[in-house]
Amino acid sequence: MTQRTPHEDEGQFALWRLKRPTSAVDSQSVIVAHAEKSIGESIALLLRLKGFIAVATSTMENLELMLEHWKPRALLIGTHLCHADDFRLVRHAANDAAFGGVLMIALTDISPEETPIDMKQIGFDGLCCRPCPVWRLVDMLERRCRLLSDGH
Repeated sequence: MTQRTPHEDEGQFALWRLKRPTSAVDSQSVIVAHAEKSIGESIALLLRLKGFIAVATSTMENLELMLEHWKPRALLIGTHLCHADDFRLVRHAANDAAFGGVLMIALTDISPEETPIDMKQIGFDGLCCRPCPVWRLVDMLERRCRLLSDGH
């Protein structure tokens, strides 16, 4: 049986780079950063139900404070939060060895200025576009973490 990759429709969900967690990365943890607090909390709750350590924040300031002390396995970030500073945090993290094992997934809206190509060039490792198939994102994270813990 062949395993299909979870990114058939790049306009809705895509994963371009799979990163192996480094020793500095907490492999079962996720930070959800979304401007709409209820959306971020809902995604974090779904992740916790699947066994992840997941927290949500709705500001870039809180996100940056968290990242100073903790490197999660994945960072799910709503692009509305990073537009004001031209994705400074994502661009920096994409070139920082400390983030070498952190998956950075863009949570985007359907809009002409948030194309998959642009998100990839900014430094994101994938995207989940609203209306977001969050279950696919959670399923991918769960499967990826399970494979890595099994030594694959």
